[in-house]
Amino acid sequence: MPLPMRILRYLKSVPRRLGTVPPERIPPRAAWLLVLAVVLTSVTIAVIIPGYVDALPENARPSHAPVQTILLDVTSKPIEANRTEHSVAGGESAAGHTWFETVVRKGDTLSSILRQQGHDDHEISRLIQTNPEARIFRHLRPGQTLRLRTEPGGPWQELAYETEPGEVFHIFRRADRLELTKEIRSFETRIAYVTGTIESSLFEDGQEAGLSDAQIMKLAEIFGWDIDFALDLRRGDSFSVIHEEKYWRGQKVTDGPILAAEFINQGNIFRAFAYRDVNGYTTYYAPDGTSVRQPFLRTPVEFSRITSRFTRGRFHPILKTWRAHKGVDYAAPVGTPVRATASGRILVMGWNGSYGKRIVIRHSATYSTVYAHLSRFNNSLHVGSFVEQGQTIGYVGATGLASGPHLHYEFQVDGVHRNPLTFRFAGSTLIAEEHRDDFTRIVKTWGARLDLIGRSALVASNR
Repeated sequence: MPLPMRILRYLKSVPRRLGTVPPERIPPRAAWLLVLAVVLTSVTIAVIIPGYVDALPENARPSHAPVQTILLDVTSKPIEANRTEHSVAGGESAAGHTWFETVVRKGDTLSSILRQQGHDDHEISRLIQTNPEARIFRHLRPGQTLRLRTEPGGPWQELAYETEPGEVFHIFRRADRLELTKEIRSFETRIAYVTGTIESSLFEDGQEAGLSDAQIMKLAEIFGWDIDFALDLRRGDSFSVIHEEKYWRGQKVTDGPILAAEFINQGNIFRAFAYRDVNGYTTYYAPDGTSVRQPFLRTPVEFSRITSRFTRGRFHPILKTWRAHKGVDYAAPVGTPVRATASGRILVMGWNGSYGKRIVIRHSATYSTVYAHLSRFNNSLHVGSFVEQGQTIGYVGATGLASGPHLHYEFQVDGVHRNPLTFRFAGSTLIAEEHRDDFTRIVKTWGARLDLIGRSALVASNR
């Protein structure tokens, strides 16, 4: 995201600190000051809540791994210094060294970046060839950061490649050798929340409130089994999200996972709480311990609109005749990702007359789904491929008999077409009994926080 947009988003979500005092013990004057702070800010408020983390079960608390620096390699062969004169952009350190920082773009390689700064790459090439860990420098990914430290008129002294938040690979020049290390940073984890109201769409209003694109997609995934975001959303619906934020030396680095969330849709309140098991896998449950995950997603296309429903009689816009419409049409721009509504195996994938480019997925001996009028398929898939629920299988198009770009989606039970908008599945998975007490504590902690967020947002909206 461009820096001006980040600054704008930051200005729209000014942090306010809460203490560790429970809501019922906050003095009236302090409570009104809190309400006033909510009113004066936008609907987005980032809140640091250190005290509430201590009340959580051990496996539900943010992790604080110690700083680690792992020595991966020291070259045994002497190296030759590159004495090419050069000048670089960047800040000069106290030791007289100069840092050059660049964000990797598509097509960039380590060699091209070094040559731009007046260096050759033969030393690193030898290291990459002899050490598998160093090969990370061969495959630079767009959007990641590469930093180069040099000395005036001399060779480069250090390369630092941030592969992901919290993981940095370094190559140091140490006299007659190169040293490769991997740094694992320890982030400060803060708890924050965002709340907002629907005026146009979850995507636009989520961005306006301060949620990242990834968080919006996750929110839609969490509640996507209960709420059809193409059909059920109404103006005035609201959402609240409690999530982690990762900080490094006082600067926010990235958003962490969603810990708890609430969505109020047409007066119905939906809540979900994260529970992380011993293997580190996170599952979201309703307050009663029922998994929010259902066998099938409600919609195969995010943030679209329904243009034609399941019906026994519809006037076909191209054939100009009345015929049954055994699926649901979702209008969306060409290229919009189409996701599998449930895990299964691809049974059919290819062109099929009026359907155009079509995919059929068998999910069990009972259920199957159809996705038609696609512009193209996911190139990594083929007939027989196993796909996960929510995985992108193709992209919206207008192939076959289609009056415009949209996805035609069908849902079949024992070979019989059923209405995917109204079909209901029986039962949901419950959290394991041995985790019930821990989960109850999580619900109590974050549930109280969601209550406070909701009351604050209500006061702000009535002002």
